[in-house]
Amino acid sequence: MTARPTLPNPIDSVALASLDAPEGWLAYPLGDDVIEGNPDTRMKLLRTVGVKTPYKAVAFFTSQPSKFDWRFENDEAFVLLEGCIAITMDTGERFEMTAGDAVSIPAGHTGVCEVLEFSRKFTVVTSGGVE
Repeated sequence: MTARPTLPNPIDSVALASLDAPEGWLAYPLGDDVIEGNPDTRMKLLRTVGVKTPYKAVAFFTSQPSKFDWRFENDEAFVLLEGCIAITMDTGERFEMTAGDAVSIPAGHTGVCEVLEFSRKFTVVTSGGVE
C-alpha cells in the first residue's frame, strides 16, 4: 500500500480555490498503486477537517491517462469536471464517467481506476459519523 502525502495543517476558515489557477497544487504520488501510465496526479486542497467529521478532504484532483489501484478507505464522492474515467469495483461493477457525472462510494471498497483522458474532478472524502 502506497502512503498518500501528508495533508497540510487543518484549514479552519472559509477556503476559496480556482481550478484554473496555477498556484496551490500539490503532487499526489500513487507509487506502487500505478498499474500503467504516468498519472502525475495533483491535488489542490481546500479543507482537511469538518465541523462534525474527524476527517474531511475537500479538493480538486487532476490526473493524466493511466491505470491504478484505488482503495476507498473513507466515504468518497466526486464530480468529474473534465475528461473520462472508468472505475472497476471489487464487486466487478464498472462505472464509466464523463464530465458532469458524479459518484458516491462508501468506505471499504477497492477498485481499479482507469483515467482514459486527462481528467479533473472535485472530491469530498469523509470519515466518522454525524451525531
